[in-house]
Amino acid sequence: LGMAEANWIVSIVTLLVTILMSVYLRGKGFLGMIPILLGAIVGYLVSIPFDLINMSGVAAANWFVVRHFTFPTCSGAMVVTAIFSISIMAIATIPESTAHLYQISLYVDRYAESVGEEPYHLDEHIGFNLILDGIGDFINGLFGSTAGTNYGENNSLMAITLNYSGPVLIMAGGISMLLGFIGKLEALVGTVPVAVSGGLAIYLFGVIGMQGIALMVENKVSLFNPRNLAVGAVIMVVGIGGNIGYAGGFLPIPVLQGIFPSGLPSIATAAVLGILINAVFLIFKPSEIAEL
Repeated sequence: LGMAEANWIVSIVTLLVTILMSVYLRGKGFLGMIPILLGAIVGYLVSIPFDLINMSGVAAANWFVVRHFTFPTCSGAMVVTAIFSISIMAIATIPESTAHLYQISLYVDRYAESVGEEPYHLDEHIGFNLILDGIGDFINGLFGSTAGTNYGENNSLMAITLNYSGPVLIMAGGISMLLGFIGKLEALVGTVPVAVSGGLAIYLFGVIGMQGIALMVENKVSLFNPRNLAVGAVIMVVGIGGNIGYAGGFLPIPVLQGIFPSGLPSIATAAVLGILINAVFLIFKPSEIAEL
């Protein structure tokens, strides 16, 4: 919503056009695969009368750009601190990655059944998924990047377009990396108004939440069970409340100030607390009682 408020008219038009195209063009061949792109184009055009587009950067950009790779140096007193702090942040991606795999597994299996194919059961490979996440973080560090995250918006795109093809995703990633060397294209993408991105984000992030609800419904997660209520309540309040209530999403808790001088990151803290609380219930199993 912070991006959408840059221009509510542009954001709402982008959102509505994207929703309508994703519903009414579904199954209509190539057009049914690009409703998000079509919505972005319409939003871009609507932005022109509001003078939200600055093309000066496109004219100044080079056609070909060689990216700068920064290789890590491991020295100084802050090495251990840096390793520990990034490790904590990486922990936050574990439940995120797990949830996303469960979500996409559910949607892929449902789609496979609808077209008469056998389910793929991607959720059975969660361990392999986490191993590859770790390898990806290792490679990121070698080239000066940070611990990776899962982009759930891609889950939303697949659910909206029904395109779950692995080869398509691999090719899209490769093409994106190659296009990253075209400076003019980078500058052109940079002209997309924040309000357009905000309209798209409302839809894509909302679909992520709906997929989470679908996952809980499919697995019959009881919200009358005090264990589930406790884990979910802590994660929601600390994670969401921390991001809304404090600048930058950092909780002003005087713990590990040498590592997190600005405070504890709310998402990572919520993930760690949720894991620890659930671990307590797994180790010290509560007695079973009849649920309402």
